[in-house]
Amino acid sequence: MSRTSIILLLTFFMVIGVNLSGQQKANSKQPAKGAGNSKVFNPPVYFGNSDYKGGPIQKEMFAELLMQGLTSHDSLGNKYKVIGFDFSFAEHKVYEDEAGNLMKLVDFASEYCPGDTISRDLSTNSDTTADGEVALSIYNRVKPGDTVYFDHIMVQKRGRNSLLSIPDSVSISGRPIKCVIVK
Repeated sequence: MSRTSIILLLTFFMVIGVNLSGQQKANSKQPAKGAGNSKVFNPPVYFGNSDYKGGPIQKEMFAELLMQGLTSHDSLGNKYKVIGFDFSFAEHKVYEDEAGNLMKLVDFASEYCPGDTISRDLSTNSDTTADGEVALSIYNRVKPGDTVYFDHIMVQKRGRNSLLSIPDSVSISGRPIKCVIVK
């Protein structure tokens, strides 16, 4: 083999070795603290003074707990004030098409509720609608099979053993609640 070929082969293997060494060092670097490794804290949200935070619930219990509003606290005893949430309601209804066939469909309704309780429009019976029906309150309207969602729940940390929010605190997102009404 000629001297030039040997020098070229040695140079080639050295370049490959440096390249592989650089790749191993890049892969072994740990990400900076707080970059990609951080977990977002979302405090759990409950109905009223209970420990219920989602799942199957009976209609009567749902109405009782919903009247109490939403509360939030973590495992360390820190309390959070609920300042608003999105309320969504998936109601199962039976309709009849033009051929007389029955169809089971789901009607969705959604509303933003400021504070820790549902808005007055949802909680009281209203006058007749354009269809001639009386709009029932959510307490009278839910039935087994319906699903209720509480999403985008915004909470503020309270001072320890206080009902007041900490001034200039930042609002954070609480964990959502999904309730399925059962018999």
